[in-house]
Amino acid sequence: MLTDMGGLIRNRIFKRWTGCILILILSICLSGCWDRRELQERHFVLAVAIDKADEGLGAERGKDVDRVEDFVQPHGSKLYRLSFQILQLTPSNNSEGAGRGNTSTSVISTTGESMLEMIWDLQGQSNKELWFDHVQTIIISDAAAKQGGLQPILDFYHRNEEIRWLTKVVITDGEARDLLDYKPPSGEASGLFIANSLRMYAKSQHVPGWHTDLGDISTSKDNRRRVLLPRIEMADDVVKLGGMAIFKNEKFVGYVDEYATQGGKLMGGLERSAVITFQCPEHSGSILAFELFSHTTKIKPHVEGEKIYYTLDINIRGNMAEMQCRLQHDTIKDQDIHKLEQLVANVVKENILYSFRIFQDLKVDASFFGPKLEIYEPQVWERVKDHWDDEVFPKTSLIISVNVVIEGVGAHQ
Repeated sequence: MLTDMGGLIRNRIFKRWTGCILILILSICLSGCWDRRELQERHFVLAVAIDKADEGLGAERGKDVDRVEDFVQPHGSKLYRLSFQILQLTPSNNSEGAGRGNTSTSVISTTGESMLEMIWDLQGQSNKELWFDHVQTIIISDAAAKQGGLQPILDFYHRNEEIRWLTKVVITDGEARDLLDYKPPSGEASGLFIANSLRMYAKSQHVPGWHTDLGDISTSKDNRRRVLLPRIEMADDVVKLGGMAIFKNEKFVGYVDEYATQGGKLMGGLERSAVITFQCPEHSGSILAFELFSHTTKIKPHVEGEKIYYTLDINIRGNMAEMQCRLQHDTIKDQDIHKLEQLVANVVKENILYSFRIFQDLKVDASFFGPKLEIYEPQVWERVKDHWDDEVFPKTSLIISVNVVIEGVGAHQ
C-alpha cells in the first residue's frame, strides 16, 4: 500500500516537472522574434537602374558625383552606373496617421563593374541595410546592354535568392536612372508604377507579355533562346511602354516597333485582348475598329526537299467596337458581316507578315518556329539547327489562313 502511494507521488511530481518544462519551452518559442528588426529600420529597394558609366549622371551633375561614386576597385573598370530606388518608411507623428506612417523614395548611385561590389559600396550611402525582397523592376539602358550583353548585367540578380523571379525587366534608349526619378500621376513609386503597367500587357497589344520576367529570361538564356525585353520611353515627363528589344545569345540585336510587337503576339497566339483598326474601303477617311475577345493559332511546318515552309491557321472572335461610317452599313445582313470579317482577316494577315519579315531581317526566330520544326521533323531539325537563325529561317515562307467571327456589332446600331 505504501509502495503504491509512493509511486503515485513520484508520478505526480514527474508530470508537474514535465508540464513546467513544456511551458518554458513554449514560452521561449512563442514569445516573439528576439532578433526582430522593425520595417522602419530597413531600406527596401523597389527598382534597379543600370546605365553605362560614362553617360548621363556624372557628366550632367558635375565632378562631385564622380568623386562620391569613385571607390577602391581592385579589379575591372568603371563600366556600369548602378542606381537604386529606395522606399523609406518613417513613423507618423500625428494621431490621424498613427499606424500607417509616411512613405518616400530616394535614389542612390555608384559606378563599377561587379554588381555585388557596387551594392556594397551603395551600402555606404545608406544608414540602414538594403533589402531586395521587394524589387519590382529592373531597368536597363540600351547603351549598357550593347556594351557587354545581358550576362554581366543580370547574372547577380539571377543568383540572388532575395530577388523574386517575377521581377519585371525593361529596356530604354535613354538613361535608366531618370525613370527612377519619375513621379507617376498615381503618386506611387515609379518602380511600382512600371511593374504594374507591365502586368496590364493583356490590355495593350503593343507590349510583349511573354517571357519578360527575370525568371523567364533566365530560362530563355539557359535554353539558348532569344530574349525579349519590353521597351519603355520617357519624354516630357510622360512614360510609355511599347515595342520591344530582341537579344540573341544575350547580345542586343535591335528594337522592334509596336506594330511588329502586335503581329508577333498574334502570330504566337498570345493576344487575349486587342483592337484592330482599318480604313473603310467604301468611305475614305472613316475608321472601323474590331475588338478581339479570343484567339487561337496552329503553326505547322512542311518540308519539300530542301524547302521549308509553315502554315499558320488563326481563329479570332470579337465584336465590331467602332464604325465611324456605320450609318451607311447594314450590319443586320449576313453578307455585310462577312465583308467586315474578311476585312479584319486581311488586316491581321498583313500585320503578321510584317512582323515575320522584321524577325527574318533581324535573323532572330522570335516566335519559336524552330521548336515546331524540331517537334514535327526532328531529323530535318538536326540538319539545320546549327545555322537556323542565320541561314534557314530568313528564307522560310509563311502561308497564313485567318478566320474571323464577328459575334456582335454593339448594343445599338
